[in-house]
Amino acid sequence: MKSTSGWNSNGNGTDDFGFSALPGGNRYTDGSFYNVGDYGYWWTATEGSSGYAYSRGMYDDNDDVHEDGIYVGYGFSVRCRED
Repeated sequence: MKSTSGWNSNGNGTDDFGFSALPGGNRYTDGSFYNVGDYGYWWTATEGSSGYAYSRGMYDDNDDVHEDGIYVGYGFSVRCRED
């Protein structure tokens, strides 16, 4: 799923599924951006508890996809896919 370029620490992927996951990092509530190149998070359409939503994420040091409930005030990448 990871893109073939852009990831730090030799973390580039092979993009076997055509998703081209890019390491966009995140935006904090103060508007500053962090961790570009280190990880990518993408919001899902699933809401969590009050003020939280689910995201999927990947880090530069492995190819696993993980799920987290994250405060909605943070800024993550959005990826739209057509069925």
